[in-house]
This record gives sequence, C-alpha cells and structure tokens, in this order.
Amino acid sequence: MLYLTKPIGVGIITTAQKRGLAEADDLAEAVRVMTELNILGADFGKLDYVNAMTDITGFGLLGHLIEVCEGSGCSAELDYANVPLIKNLGHYLSKMIYPDNTMRNWQSYDKKVNGIGAESLLTLCDPQTSGGLLVTIPKAKSTDFEKLCNAKGLNIGPIGRIVKKNDHVVTIF
Repeated sequence: MLYLTKPIGVGIITTAQKRGLAEADDLAEAVRVMTELNILGADFGKLDYVNAMTDITGFGLLGHLIEVCEGSGCSAELDYANVPLIKNLGHYLSKMIYPDNTMRNWQSYDKKVNGIGAESLLTLCDPQTSGGLLVTIPKAKSTDFEKLCNAKGLNIGPIGRIVKKNDHVVTIF
C-alpha cells in the first residue's frame, strides 16, 4: 500500500504567490505544510514492514513514485481521489497557475504513466518544497501502520498500491 504524509500542491500555491495571486489563507497553509517536519520518518524507518520510503520534492509525487517502482522492479496503481491536496488548488488550476517545472517533470516521465488527466497532471507533477513522505507497506500491515500514524496525530489512508511490473510504471485511477 502507498501512503503520503502531507498534501501536495505547494508548488502551485508558491507560484501563485510569486505572481501576486495567492490568497493569504492558501499561502499560510502552504507555509505550514513546508515547515512541518518529516520527523515521523524516523519512526517509520524502524518498522520492519516498511518496504520503501522517500520524501516528495522537486520531481513531484509522480516522479518519486516512479523512482521507487523502477528501483524495486514493480509498478503502482494510484487512486487520485485519495491523494491529499492542499485546499483550494482548483482555484489556481482553473487559472492555469502552476510552476514551469511541472511540465518539465511530466516530459521526463510521460511515457511511463497511464490514466493521467488535466488536473492530476498539474498536481501529481507539481514540484514540492519539503513535501511529505511516500511510504510503501504490505496491505496486511495497513491497519497497524494507520494506528501508528493516528497515535502520532497523523490521520492518513492509502493512496494506492504496489503491483506486479507491467507496461506502465504508474497507472492512475
């Protein structure tokens, strides 16, 4: 199973801010996300059932997920509806506000992805600053992992799963 510890969309909000178009509450939320430490990574690293863990940065969620899959010889299915997004991203996306690196990211891995849409391209390829942790665990350990996260104040659920290697590295539903 795939888990993400922070919402994505920081690049979109900071690009809006650079253009003088970010709402104060949205910018404050982006700053909160960027300044929240990934301290739980130390706890997750001690779990014998964590298969892989990486932080989401400049290559976006999709780029880092592809790196994990290719390095492990597998593919992934991503349930876009379950991917946490910073609130109000639709406001900026409707105005086509996104970082230049979003399209550079997409061009570097577009042939490896199936099922991407207009919104998911802009969010899943959004470069993050101090993004969350992408954690992969076996399905059988999901309940244990979620209980640990809840005990640490992090209420998250799975955003996808690792599957046998196929024609596409990542399929988005």
